[in-house]
Amino acid sequence: MPKDLLARARVEADRARGPVRAAALMRIARVETAFDGGQARITFEMGLAEARGLRGREGRALVSSARLLAAAVEPKLLHEIPTDGHGHHAGFERGMLVDVMLRHKHVDAAFEYVTDGDSFGFPFSFAGNLIHRLEDESQRVAVVRRAVAAWRSGETEDIGFGFNGFFGSQWRLLSPDEAREIVREIVRREMELPDEGTSAGYPDGIRITSHREHTFFELLHVLRHLDPSLAESLIAEHEQLAAAARRFPKGRETIIEESEERRRQMVAAGASCEGGFVMSGDPRDMPYMRSMIEASRSGDYEPAIGYALEKYREDTDAENPNEAPKAMWPSTASFRSILYGAGKRLGSDAAVYLRRVPDDDLRLFARIELAAALAGLPEMPGSQMTYRPRQHRAWIQGEPMLSPDEARIRCPKCDWKPSVESRWGCKCRHVWNTFLTGGLCPECGYQWTVTSCLGCGEMSPHADWYVRE
Repeated sequence: MPKDLLARARVEADRARGPVRAAALMRIARVETAFDGGQARITFEMGLAEARGLRGREGRALVSSARLLAAAVEPKLLHEIPTDGHGHHAGFERGMLVDVMLRHKHVDAAFEYVTDGDSFGFPFSFAGNLIHRLEDESQRVAVVRRAVAAWRSGETEDIGFGFNGFFGSQWRLLSPDEAREIVREIVRREMELPDEGTSAGYPDGIRITSHREHTFFELLHVLRHLDPSLAESLIAEHEQLAAAARRFPKGRETIIEESEERRRQMVAAGASCEGGFVMSGDPRDMPYMRSMIEASRSGDYEPAIGYALEKYREDTDAENPNEAPKAMWPSTASFRSILYGAGKRLGSDAAVYLRRVPDDDLRLFARIELAAALAGLPEMPGSQMTYRPRQHRAWIQGEPMLSPDEARIRCPKCDWKPSVESRWGCKCRHVWNTFLTGGLCPECGYQWTVTSCLGCGEMSPHADWYVRE
């Protein structure tokens, strides 16, 4: 059945308008990898050529999203597709690409991509996943050494996970002497740099507000093993580290050991160890996510369809429509996810839900994802975009703002201009106008090096927003 779905999708794609056809062909190519890798590459390159021939926002967005699909179809094609990734965003994007490669069994390609010293932004968050998939010990060591080289050269760490966490989990792959020198170097750097604030909480009321002391706590288990005297001297000199070390003598290693012991006790007591779900994202999407979780258990996807239909009504609102590429509409993403989930849960019977998709183009994308599920492929992440010019114009109340040094501010991608009323959210949940502080969060002190546009939804280096004439 997946081949039949794919054949029909190809006919529908050929009839679709340019942006939809381009996006559909690249997604069809991913499913074709399950049957014919050579044909998959041909189809992907056809879709990419279509996307490159499009002008304006649609073309840029589709070419940018093609990188994730290239990682699934043929990672070597990544060198032919430019990236908008900079700073933290570069490491995060590279991590997503590595994740896609691994889930599509391109392990060798992922290794080459991660160890490529010519690319900026090391994907610390996903490098550990790669190491677990590598069978060759020398390749595992090579990944760790590439991470060390990236850290030493000042490559920006990716959002959510940095070098210290990676090294703290992978240091045993190196010789004791090599790992000892690295952990000592980390300590030296932390002692030489000005301390910064942070907010880290651990069980039993342990709280660390010093970035330096938190770094030492993250690596306390490594220091205990490789340089006990240095560990003791740091504990003696830092009050918060000392308090944390009294409760967790080997830092994270102790936390992990205690968690594992609790798990064993629960199993012995007959508790279920079934996995749960973690939901994150826009709070308005939580009911939809809960409906998907319930559907995965019950097989009833009608409630999820209801939420997707509501998103479709928002995307097609006659007064304020979503003018982003149709392939990237939130409703498109919802219908794709529903048909994929239904395919995994119900098999070919899931095709009945295609009738509930109210739009030919969205049904095409949903059909492709159903084929992917039936072909045994992993679910494919995708970018979502909402662009409503009328809404964005309404956000500019008064004149477009200038920076404190009177530079003009505009989005490098679409020329959208913020006003003093415009707001961005930090990962600490503080909301403020990022251009009043040059990207520095006044609540937690985090320095943002990239800024998302409230107009087109795309990310650009914060420094590129300013025009000094």
